[in-house]
Amino acid sequence: MKLIKPFYWVLVATCLAVSPISVAEMSATDEATTPETKGPHGGLLLQQDNATVELQIFEQGVPPEYRAWITKDEKPVTDGVDLNVQLTRLGGQIDSFDFTYQGDYWLGSGVVTEPHSFDVAVTLTHNGAQYNWQWESHEGRTSIATDIAEKSGILTTKAGPGSINRTMTTYGRLSIAPEEMARVRARFPGSITKVNVQLGDRVAKGDLLAKVESNESLIAYNLNSPIDGVVIERDISVGEIASEQPLFTIANSSTLWAELRVFPSQRKEVAVGQKVQLKTAGAEDQQATVNYLLPSTDNAPYTIARVKVDNENNALNPGLLVAGDIAVETVDVPLAVDNRALHSFRDWTVVFIQVDDIYEIRPLELGRSDGTLTEVLGGLQVGDRYVVENSYLIKADILKSGASHDH
Repeated sequence: MKLIKPFYWVLVATCLAVSPISVAEMSATDEATTPETKGPHGGLLLQQDNATVELQIFEQGVPPEYRAWITKDEKPVTDGVDLNVQLTRLGGQIDSFDFTYQGDYWLGSGVVTEPHSFDVAVTLTHNGAQYNWQWESHEGRTSIATDIAEKSGILTTKAGPGSINRTMTTYGRLSIAPEEMARVRARFPGSITKVNVQLGDRVAKGDLLAKVESNESLIAYNLNSPIDGVVIERDISVGEIASEQPLFTIANSSTLWAELRVFPSQRKEVAVGQKVQLKTAGAEDQQATVNYLLPSTDNAPYTIARVKVDNENNALNPGLLVAGDIAVETVDVPLAVDNRALHSFRDWTVVFIQVDDIYEIRPLELGRSDGTLTEVLGGLQVGDRYVVENSYLIKADILKSGASHDH
């Protein structure tokens, strides 16, 4: 997933170098004061006497970059200027931009990455005088006291390496394993004198199913269940003659098989022993393993991946449709985040980082995902602490406070 282009915004700082005002004097008067007057290029201005610097973050058709226009006595200044912008981000990261003249404007070095949330420090040196401006330009940020965060269940973790399990989804049905089915026949032909079970009855191994009176000896003998299970077929009644036909079918459904269809385009990626996450309607997902790979019995153009399914609670029935996510590859990545931490914010996918009691958005460029972890390609650093539990509370608080993108 590529990081979507951020909003357009403009940040302007202006200053004068006509009279040699000291750094201390300028900082005392203008520190933390956000400029409000707009300049000819649509930015904001700080002005004094006859010198002006207009500073803009420009991103129309290009990654966000600084552009500056410096004038004195309403005439462009094209040399003899040292302009620097420092952005201090949450967590202490400092981005520094120096400027070179491009024939129409002064261009800052590097890209101004999102979020555009930082403390701004602008320094201009011209004709031996230096001027400083400092102000806060925050967005997508909120503050929550530690005790309140703990009571709200807000939990964080450190960003770091992870293993992404690439999966392939297959579909099939649940079936009873042939070895878990027993078809009970009469040992000797004869008349049925007693039937002890009905369809659907659960029986244990050794339970009486019916009595048969032998035609030859006229002695009655018992038919007992050879396995634990449920009576799923009963094809005899009292008074009928039992010969070679099955009289009862007993099925043990405590273990089922998921028979997943693997088509030729998928076959090279599937092997015995691979992990599978099984999904069935009305039941919890289940972790299992590919036990066998078998050809289709009806000459269909696919292979059957047979997966043993635990059904001790009898929540699943044979014939039920099932989906299986087969883990076909495990990739170790240098940086991954828990999917529970991911949120949509404006046009971005973000996590919320934490520094002390301050939380702020971090727009991410994402890579591979396995439904639990997602690879991070940009926007976060190893060791950054991000919110993983109840992160929606952070998003709600930021939206409530108004996360403006206009500086």
